[in-house]
Amino acid sequence: MHVFGPTCDALISTVPSPDTLSQANRLVEALVSDQWDACAIQSDVALASVTSERDRLAMLRSLQLWEAIDPPELDRITRLVAQVFDVPTVLVSLVGQDEQRFISKTGFEARGTEREVSICSYAIQQTDVFEVQELREDDRFAQNRLVTGGPLLRFYAGAPLITASGHAIGTLCLIDYVPRCLSEEQRQQLQTFARLVMDQIALRQRVGRRDPVTGLFNRQQFNADLAVLAETKFTDTRNLVLIDAMDLPMAYRLAQALGMGPVEAVIRTVAQRLEDIVAPHAQLYHVAVSRFAFMLPALEPADMMSLLASVEEAVATLVEAQGIPLQPVSYGGIVPFRADDTDDALRKAMSAVQQATLYRKPWQWYDKAYDVACRRQYRLATDVAAGIDKRQFRVVYQPKVRLGDGRIMGAEALLRWTHPELGEVSPAEFIPPVARTPVMQALTDWVIDEVCRQQAEWVAAGFGMPVSINVEASDFADGRLLDRILEPCVRHAVEPGFMELEITEGEWLAGADEVLHQLAKLRQAGIKIAIDDFGTGYSNFSYLYDIPIDTLKLDQRLTRGFMRNERQMAVLHGVIRLCGRIGLSVVAEGIERVEEHASLLRFDCEFGQGFLYSAPVVPEQFVQWMHQGGCVPVTPSRAVAR
Repeated sequence: MHVFGPTCDALISTVPSPDTLSQANRLVEALVSDQWDACAIQSDVALASVTSERDRLAMLRSLQLWEAIDPPELDRITRLVAQVFDVPTVLVSLVGQDEQRFISKTGFEARGTEREVSICSYAIQQTDVFEVQELREDDRFAQNRLVTGGPLLRFYAGAPLITASGHAIGTLCLIDYVPRCLSEEQRQQLQTFARLVMDQIALRQRVGRRDPVTGLFNRQQFNADLAVLAETKFTDTRNLVLIDAMDLPMAYRLAQALGMGPVEAVIRTVAQRLEDIVAPHAQLYHVAVSRFAFMLPALEPADMMSLLASVEEAVATLVEAQGIPLQPVSYGGIVPFRADDTDDALRKAMSAVQQATLYRKPWQWYDKAYDVACRRQYRLATDVAAGIDKRQFRVVYQPKVRLGDGRIMGAEALLRWTHPELGEVSPAEFIPPVARTPVMQALTDWVIDEVCRQQAEWVAAGFGMPVSINVEASDFADGRLLDRILEPCVRHAVEPGFMELEITEGEWLAGADEVLHQLAKLRQAGIKIAIDDFGTGYSNFSYLYDIPIDTLKLDQRLTRGFMRNERQMAVLHGVIRLCGRIGLSVVAEGIERVEEHASLLRFDCEFGQGFLYSAPVVPEQFVQWMHQGGCVPVTPSRAVAR
């Protein structure tokens, strides 16, 4: 008998209704009398009932009506029903797992009752009106506390409130305190009013649940439907597909030129095309400005690829907006998910779309490693403020040497972070995400103050040297960069001439009048300006005469390995000669070999920086070097030192 034991326990512990309890009791009796075949049949019926009840409760939860209090649109109906049927009490009742809730009522004080005394629990199991003309004479209700005590119910008639998916979430019920009987016409009228209640509930759900541009269900409805799907405890693997159908920068430019009309026309057209393709398989949702989502059941790989190809083609077809042919983009992300993994599915799909956009791929399956890396970057960005407060950061310094004699002529301040949980984190990892946040200014201010403090110590030790600090585009945003540098200089008694700012070339710098104005003021105060990482990325020679700079730093990707590449060597030589003719200092970064040092010296490159001379070191090492003559010896052994 133990084979069936867990089944009986499950039935008894999840009793959803009196009928299910009765089925469970009959199952136990069958077990006792060894009626195995009958037991198996009853088990299937009862378990199906439990599953159906779980789905019903999930649907009720998704409608988010439980906390509704006297919605006006429903109160009008209950008052009308009370007049039409001439009854003192009309309720719109929702039947939950352990209680029933009256979200609209006429002639009744209580907001709800426990489910065990709920007559509506019986009504929701019917497809027709459930009527009890005299509750005292019905064995099921004769001992019900609502019948034997206040409010002394005598008559009940309830029409189930049934959703479009076939789930009965509650009833529209009539209550009287004397026996009575409904005619067939009245029973039909009550069902009609119940359908009207459901129409109002459906309308209530649509308000705020559809996108005004496309008319599709929006992200709120998507989340609600996903929660309902999770409640069903489905056992297979589904796929969430997210599509980005428009290049947002292009959309902004289009809106700026022509208004929002053409943008909305493109989005609406793409939505209609997508719906035509997706509708036979799934519900399409409009979850963001230009993003659409749908959830696919398990499909054969060939069917899946065919559907995705159709989606890609539909999105990428030209759209005409106010006579202008526009080419929508199509980047899609796909994430498999199961019932216990729905909460994070949309976020994972966004990660996949972002990866697809980054690598210009039409489709990208969710990549956990990429997602983890992105989330790590976000965490680093959010942890920076705490890292500053708890002094988790430190500054190390890499010397800049004069190639002619190896003498130290300055240093570059480089930031290091010992994260309490992640350990040592490279600036190459945490600076890019931090640079896009307001925290970047706080971090830069901390570095400036620390460098000024260190320079004051070096001056006290008998020497001082220029130190360069890397700044980002966001450091210029508030227009106060000069003040933010001069304040710590004054506080630590450091001459501004000992400070040099390294700015990375990029589009943000070209034609930015406010930035150019700030750079001019910085130079007037004696602060040097250097272009960092020249020779990679954006690389624009107009910087050399448009922007007030003193130094050009050649990126290590331009200098590394130039001895083995004649074209690279020619470009490098040409840039150095050009800078010499217009009066700019040149610092070659990434020097690792003695041969590179010698060649750069022949090219008249004045300064160098790299592991051939030294890795970034603690400040005390500079004191030692300066006491030993202020030179870094250039030896072949340093060529492999890192």
